[in-house]
Amino acid sequence: MSLLPLRPYQREAVTAVEASWAAGMRRPAVLMPTGTGKTVVFAHLIADWQKRQPRRRRALVVAHRHELLEQAAAKISAVAPDLQVGIVKAQRNETRAEVVVASVQTLRGENRRQMIADVGLVVVDECHHAAADTYVSILDHFGCLGDGAQTETVGFTATMVRGDDRALGAIWQDVVYRQSISEAIHGGYLVRPRGVRVRIDDLDLSKVRRSRGDYSEGDLGRALTDSLAPEVIAKAVLEHASTRRSILFAPTVESGQVIAEAVRDAGLTVGMVTGAMPAADRRRILGDFSAGQIGLMVNCMVLTEGFDDPATDCVVIARPTTNVGLYVQMVGRALRPYLGKTDALVLDVVGASQRHALASPVDLFGDDPKERERVEAELDGVEADDLDDGELVADYLIGPTVSEEVDLFHGSVMQWLRTDGGIWFLPAGDRYVAIVPAEQPLHYDVVAMFKKRTDGPARWVIRNVADRAYAMAWAEGEITPRELTTAKRERGWRLQAPTVKQAALANRLRIAWLPGLTCGELSSMIETKLATARIDPPTYDLLKQYGRVS
Repeated sequence: MSLLPLRPYQREAVTAVEASWAAGMRRPAVLMPTGTGKTVVFAHLIADWQKRQPRRRRALVVAHRHELLEQAAAKISAVAPDLQVGIVKAQRNETRAEVVVASVQTLRGENRRQMIADVGLVVVDECHHAAADTYVSILDHFGCLGDGAQTETVGFTATMVRGDDRALGAIWQDVVYRQSISEAIHGGYLVRPRGVRVRIDDLDLSKVRRSRGDYSEGDLGRALTDSLAPEVIAKAVLEHASTRRSILFAPTVESGQVIAEAVRDAGLTVGMVTGAMPAADRRRILGDFSAGQIGLMVNCMVLTEGFDDPATDCVVIARPTTNVGLYVQMVGRALRPYLGKTDALVLDVVGASQRHALASPVDLFGDDPKERERVEAELDGVEADDLDDGELVADYLIGPTVSEEVDLFHGSVMQWLRTDGGIWFLPAGDRYVAIVPAEQPLHYDVVAMFKKRTDGPARWVIRNVADRAYAMAWAEGEITPRELTTAKRERGWRLQAPTVKQAALANRLRIAWLPGLTCGELSSMIETKLATARIDPPTYDLLKQYGRVS
């Protein structure tokens, strides 16, 4: 079976879950930050699990919301193209697929659950919700609960914290693998956050009531709209994030609308999505945002989970929260790596960063005083700068990992380059491996071709990948050990001076270069020149052959 290769930490997660199952544990959990590829991990787990079955049984993936199903199914198919993936929601009832992806809302009904037979593995995404009654009834139906549970189960989440005090330890027996945000950043798998804190002098949260352990959303919304917050937020976005792709989190629809109008008046393109909006309208607006036609996307608790747009490089926190998990979820929307992305701006306009550090707290047993004490101790270590009223303060440090910038290509060892036509590619020996637009919008194909057209035709490595990061991983997996000499960035020869032969080739290609360049830098300029001539026209022809361009 063809599978997207695992990163080292993803392999550790797969091994930890499989070892826990082998030891008799039936409900392990995995804690991985947003953007580190939990779909890759559970797709491998599903594929490995199916190989071990004496007879064909079905895997069920439980997603949190209806709108996430298509995304989840597409990503599983991108990781494991040979798996047959079906969706169960509304009028779709693809219950005979090897892997069935269904929402909690759909599985609430007993009749829909009965239609999915022979389930031997259940994967719960965003599993910090699993203590809710609906989840419990679903897990109980498929034989996941109880001491004699026969169905192997695993949960994935970015934060094992609920907004209320319901104990998750009653569902998940142990977190068998965990990775912190700081570990992922240090390893180059997430970009580093850079904080900017904005003081709003007339915003008073002292009188905002608490509801279910957090600030009352209605009171928060009124406090924001009754203050100068919308104007200050607009000024801050204009000053610090005018060229970024930003998501703003507001406490209420009304406050979001007021803030959106203020930012729009400042001259920036703004979109807004709400939970009550028709799904088709929400998809259209989010599509415009992903396509770069909208600079700031305002939402009221719609995009905290499951929304994946790796080009997002700024989050505006206009929703104060005492919930560490919610804060981590909001910030995580901007930490995904993306080609050309160097950092993530956290624009905190309500002081949330004074309260919360970027951490992955674990709260398996509800309101555990010792665990709360440990989390509070972590948070007390994050001190806010002394500010004058109304001052915009840049580079407020969030935790110890913010003082450096991450590598341009999220720690990839490969030498990614871009043609004049905008196509990302890897130079690899006598070949190029490139990422090109797929037929379906916001999907990608990976194509491999020889540098010399006479050496052979181009071929698809994989088609219709729903995530550019996954397309990159497929491209990197195509590189052979022999080709790593040219494909890897950190090779000794790249630091040497250009050779006479290399300089002569650059001159023949009419590349404008100056003395002082390294061999690697001049090599990249040469490869880009040659690849532009080789990749752009043939790739265009290849796409045209499939009727995808005019």
